[in-house]
Amino acid sequence: MQWTTLLATLVGAAIAMGTALAVQARKDRNDVAAEWRQIRREVYMTFLSLLAKTRSELLALSKKGDLTEAELDETARQVFAPCYEQRHHLELVAPPEVTTAALTYFRTVRGLRNVVAGGKGVTDPEWEANAGELKRTRESVQEAMREDLRRR
Repeated sequence: MQWTTLLATLVGAAIAMGTALAVQARKDRNDVAAEWRQIRREVYMTFLSLLAKTRSELLALSKKGDLTEAELDETARQVFAPCYEQRHHLELVAPPEVTTAALTYFRTVRGLRNVVAGGKGVTDPEWEANAGELKRTRESVQEAMREDLRRR
């Protein structure tokens, strides 16, 4: 009779310990997933806002008529330069679906930089073609980012 009491106590303790460990492991997994989701959310917001800011600065730059071609090219490149760092940050944390869409949007904004650096303004056909592509690629990357944050 003493052995059955001891055995029951040990089995109960093992079950309690196993349950506690399982609950803690699940909580840890959920915490890590939430932390990664927050990191991705911040990187996504920074990426999108930086490219939007860059687009606006390129638009303003295209309206300046007092710059030489070399100055225009240099300024357009300086305006766009911070986007490279943020692109690399995004590539580290984003899944392939988001990275692919983000790189397409990034390249479209870079194309706008090239249009501006070439001295083209908002009335040029190259600008118009790029503007439509900008909207489409921005919406595509936003949807990929939303889907990623919903899924994980």
